[in-house]
Amino acid sequence: MKKEKKKLPNWKNLILVFFAILAIIIIFTFIDFLFHKLSEEYYVPSYYFRNKVIFGTVIGFAAFIIARKQKLWIKSLAFSATVSILLQARYYLEGYPKDFVLLFLVIHFLILLPLSAVAFWLMKKYKG
Repeated sequence: MKKEKKKLPNWKNLILVFFAILAIIIIFTFIDFLFHKLSEEYYVPSYYFRNKVIFGTVIGFAAFIIARKQKLWIKSLAFSATVSILLQARYYLEGYPKDFVLLFLVIHFLILLPLSAVAFWLMKKYKG
């Protein structure tokens, strides 16, 4: 009996996935930017959004690679939770107030869940 090798994703697919994750994070960051404009108490410096794109993409790409074989909703839940929790942990360590961090943990998760579900569904549908 032959032992099957685990098939690794090819480079072309990895690059496409990376750019899809980047697109998700850019849209997420824009929506988050709008939330932060709702109140002065939600103010954050401009580098917050740049860093969110950079770190969110790296975290999201790793989360997607780990969860890529899961069903759509499990993959979306894992992706959204991982990105939200790790970004907010970083902001907490940077000194943001706990109530701010917890509020935006929920907001980030609720933004990312539908965004990632739609994006992952489209990625699967149009996978060529």
